[in-house]
Amino acid sequence: YFYPNLHMKISRFFVVTCASLGLAGAALPPLPSNPPALQPAFAAVNKNLAGENAAAFSPVGYGGAVQQTALASLVEPATTVSLFLGWYALNVYYNIVNKRVLNVLPFPMTISTFQLLTGSVYYLFTVLLFRGKPELPCPVHEPAKQVYAAAAGHAIGQTATVVSLGAGAVSFTHIVKSLEPFFSCIVTYFSTKKIMDFRVYLSLIPVVGGVGLACLDKLSYNHLAFFAAMLSNLAFAIRAVKSKQALTNTKLDAPNLFGIVTTIAAAMCIPVFLAFEGVACFKGIDSLNLLYKVLLSGLFHYLNNEVMYLTLNRVTPVTLAVGNTVKRVFIIAASVIVLGNQVGTKSIVGSAVAISGVLLYSFAKMKFE
Repeated sequence: YFYPNLHMKISRFFVVTCASLGLAGAALPPLPSNPPALQPAFAAVNKNLAGENAAAFSPVGYGGAVQQTALASLVEPATTVSLFLGWYALNVYYNIVNKRVLNVLPFPMTISTFQLLTGSVYYLFTVLLFRGKPELPCPVHEPAKQVYAAAAGHAIGQTATVVSLGAGAVSFTHIVKSLEPFFSCIVTYFSTKKIMDFRVYLSLIPVVGGVGLACLDKLSYNHLAFFAAMLSNLAFAIRAVKSKQALTNTKLDAPNLFGIVTTIAAAMCIPVFLAFEGVACFKGIDSLNLLYKVLLSGLFHYLNNEVMYLTLNRVTPVTLAVGNTVKRVFIIAASVIVLGNQVGTKSIVGSAVAISGVLLYSFAKMKFE
């Protein structure tokens, strides 16, 4: 009663804390084995002692190694857990804030453009502060074309996702988006002519079947939400394939590539949203609080992908695949609890089958490819 927005403040604190711990831990340097300030003192002690006693007073044998082992055993797991929590929290918060903004401001192209612009400004800001200028490919060479293709896929995929979230329930959008591996197989074949092991394709059957069952639920099904989510699956599959090619053929690392792709995608979206939604969208932004939420959702969308890349650097692909599957469960559950989305029996069973199929596909691809 006295604090109507207390749950939002607590969730923001949780998101920022988890993300900050993860980012700080990822950048934490290794612990020194010999503290420089204590080396002269230990050297003097070791000079006067012999045998096992000297080893006991040695910074490596006694203080340094024990301290390093104890702290490292705590820092590494804590950092990994913080990254996963930050990744989940950023995803959940982005989807909930995004849906609430779309309920008030039904201009999905405008919102997706502002979100990409927010991510672009954040990336450029970090380049100026500490990343340094990345080594970009020549604009007319093939690697640059792969970057442009990835940016186009990112722009279309992000816009289509926001359209789907605005048209239907968050839970339904993410059930349909679990079909992304299916589109990934198709795009990979047409781009590289690569045929995967037949067991990988068989693992996609429960994914397709689960999504099909969920679409039969009249409580959550929406035509626009379904086709927009399917378009985003195709676009993000193109982004993934082209990004992988760009990483192979350029000197860009994954975080810098994602930042550049986001910046180009934002530039691509600006003329589109002006042509389709124009000045009318600005009339709908009648408060600074609404604009703040739009920009905040864009920042969380970018940080979500940034934390995902940091998580991938610390865990195996199998662990990340399991984490990605659990992430969708968190998003669907949070949308049902927080937003009050109505979910029927077919949606529950279908989403469970589809998400289990995604996990099976991840294991099959890693084992047989």
